[in-house]
Amino acid sequence: MYESSAAGGLELSAVGDARILSKLGEGVSCIAYLAEWRGREVALKLYKAGAIERHHRLAGGELARYEFERNTAFHRAPGLARYVAEPLAYLSGPGIAAFVQERLAGPLYYQHHRDAGGRVHPALFGHVREIVRLSHAAGLYDVDLHAGNFVVVSEASGDLVPKLFDFNFIPFYVHAPNPAVWLALKLGFVDKRWRDLRKLERFHDVRRFEKKIRLFGEPRNAKLEGNP
Repeated sequence: MYESSAAGGLELSAVGDARILSKLGEGVSCIAYLAEWRGREVALKLYKAGAIERHHRLAGGELARYEFERNTAFHRAPGLARYVAEPLAYLSGPGIAAFVQERLAGPLYYQHHRDAGGRVHPALFGHVREIVRLSHAAGLYDVDLHAGNFVVVSEASGDLVPKLFDFNFIPFYVHAPNPAVWLALKLGFVDKRWRDLRKLERFHDVRRFEKKIRLFGEPRNAKLEGNP
């Protein structure tokens, strides 16, 4: 299933039929690599054992397959392909879970926001709002909205567009984070749109994401996919 040699900080050079080229970054749940897969450069996420076990405990099933299927649901929803990284494949087996996705060229939304001195063009954030609108119209909720989950890409027209790439987050209505949220859902005080709308209001408050950066560091190459 994998070949062993030193590469990117892990003892492997290939996962399935993907050849690892370099390490892009690391997060709580996985390490992201630049890889070559079937003649194209892709982003490959290799999940950590703790994340695999946690997902199985909270949601059941396999984490790599979960992210692939959730990514696919968003990518296929009407109007969302423009805003969502293309899912390509996943690999799951004893001791390994990996997900192959379109490589995105551009900075994280967080990096774009920071480098612009916090003055992001309203049209760019307008695209984030449109992602939420289209997701809800398709029955997809709890998008895990934060500035570290989007890469800002430049389209052929020159327009800057945020593309969502992280989908391993378990929606709050599947696994409530605490009893109060579970009770509010049960009694109908909140609906499935609640968390997205709240996070949309706080989207440019990046303090929580910056804590992750202090722990794991920024991606080594901001032109490639960001925080896994």
